[in-house]
Amino acid sequence: MKEYQVDYNILTVVNNVNAKTPEAVYQFFKEIKADFIQFIPIVEQDQEGNIISRSVEPKEYGKFLIRVFNQWLKDLGDIFIQIFEESLSAWVGYGANLCVFSRECGNAAVIEHNGDLYSCDHFVEPEYKLGNIKEKDILAMMNSKQQQDFGRTKKEKLNQKCLKCNYLFFCNGGCPKNRIVDTGDGYKLNYLCEGYKLFFDYIDPYMQKLSQLLKQQKSPKIMKEEILKLYQEIWDVGRNDPCPCGSGKKYKKCCIY
Repeated sequence: MKEYQVDYNILTVVNNVNAKTPEAVYQFFKEIKADFIQFIPIVEQDQEGNIISRSVEPKEYGKFLIRVFNQWLKDLGDIFIQIFEESLSAWVGYGANLCVFSRECGNAAVIEHNGDLYSCDHFVEPEYKLGNIKEKDILAMMNSKQQQDFGRTKKEKLNQKCLKCNYLFFCNGGCPKNRIVDTGDGYKLNYLCEGYKLFFDYIDPYMQKLSQLLKQQKSPKIMKEEILKLYQEIWDVGRNDPCPCGSGKKYKKCCIY
């Protein structure tokens, strides 16, 4: 694809193994000159509702994103990572484009090989079947009350912790597929919440700075220089402080390093 100048995205599954080596994952993509990268965390349950062992742990996913983010700052403007781009869009005020962070969902339907259309590729189950393209028009099914109700459910069934969260403007409770943690308030919390919160707390000063630079219409070169300067300032000031990821290690020995 590179030979024929075809743009492509690399879809990278983050599991309980590669989550422990974020720098190696990122450097591999740099070596093969990847330009567009997406990270998809594995969250799977068995029939009893237990988390399958290959799933990434919430805090580990947050730390993975932080450590990749630190590497990516040096390549700002050259390599594009979906969740970082989405974060900046939200911090600037444009909102997220990715379905897992949007206020409502329902725009990512999936068609099976036999023509069955389902509300979402994460919900290929009988109750989410909209119909079959051999019997119904796709546009009619996508605009149906069933699909509209499916999309609105995301914002209407937010956990109380989400409603009070500083990052609701971006996360919006995350993907409904991963809302599996029962907190007793009637609606379940996203399994990855702890990891997302860790990541959002960490990137907040960087996103605020990037938002300011964007509004000032600074060039990519200046933005990169300013953001690396901020990184160094944060590192110099906080390197001996406990890392906010909760590892108990010093900043300079953990996420920021």
